[in-house]
Amino acid sequence: MLKPLFKWTGGKNRMKNKYGYNFWPETDFKIFVDAFYGGGAVTHWVADKYPNVEFVINDQNTELVNLYKNLRDEPDWFCGSVAELEVNYLKIDAEDKVARKAEYNRVKMEYIGAKKMHPTTEAAMLYFLMKTSFNGWWKVYNYSNGRYSTPPGTVHHTKPFIDYELLMETSKFFCDRVLQINNFDFQRHAEFADSDTYYYFDPPYRDSTTVYTDDGFDDTDQIRLCDFMQYCDMHGAAVSMSNKDVGDGFWEHQLGNMEILEYDVKYTAGRGTTVNEVKEVLIRNFKPGWSLEMELDKV
Repeated sequence: MLKPLFKWTGGKNRMKNKYGYNFWPETDFKIFVDAFYGGGAVTHWVADKYPNVEFVINDQNTELVNLYKNLRDEPDWFCGSVAELEVNYLKIDAEDKVARKAEYNRVKMEYIGAKKMHPTTEAAMLYFLMKTSFNGWWKVYNYSNGRYSTPPGTVHHTKPFIDYELLMETSKFFCDRVLQINNFDFQRHAEFADSDTYYYFDPPYRDSTTVYTDDGFDDTDQIRLCDFMQYCDMHGAAVSMSNKDVGDGFWEHQLGNMEILEYDVKYTAGRGTTVNEVKEVLIRNFKPGWSLEMELDKV
């Protein structure tokens, strides 16, 4: 089974067992639209469970989408560029954290200032930074001209840490099973709205401080997304969304015709010293494809 290429704040692997059968529609589908792809964990679940399904993946983070497209189109070049960065980094003694962080910041500033660099080399630099940065965060600071600028992480690596086999497998997956890798607003995927499609939405959560794009994702966008889910529902598609419940009845008002499942989740902040308990929701318009009752009926 494929796995995410890097840590991603808000990634869904921790929710796979919590969702269980509730995530899977009772009817088959041919296309899975992952409208907020991020690190791709959910698409990987679907790819493993449904070997014949094809995918449309989308994210509004342009830098991230460019990384994926360049990995798809130039995997050898991409991996070679990452390998060079990894080797130079590992040449620095792991005990010399000042020098390690200086190397990270050197690469970061070169990436931020990239103007005439080949796109694949640039994408490889971003990938290297994401593998050595702090805690899977996507940070953009004022000095970075809107580009990725997360601080370095623990920089403690003593052995090679890039999984080149996974990079090549992911590139092959993109080539073989992904119809489109898009950098669009989610509404531009209306063409797939029919009974052969399952749409999944994992937007920036309500009341979230994490920002992946310049323009953010406020309640106006959340309402647009709810309206689009209703559109997909009316055209026969299966739809589900992960989000956060802040106790104001927002989801019941916007999507009261769909099922709203609640999950108690604990978040860790910073370096794991603070734990926040929140309520997440999985909102869907379908009945699950498996249940304990269905299993007992077979006995």
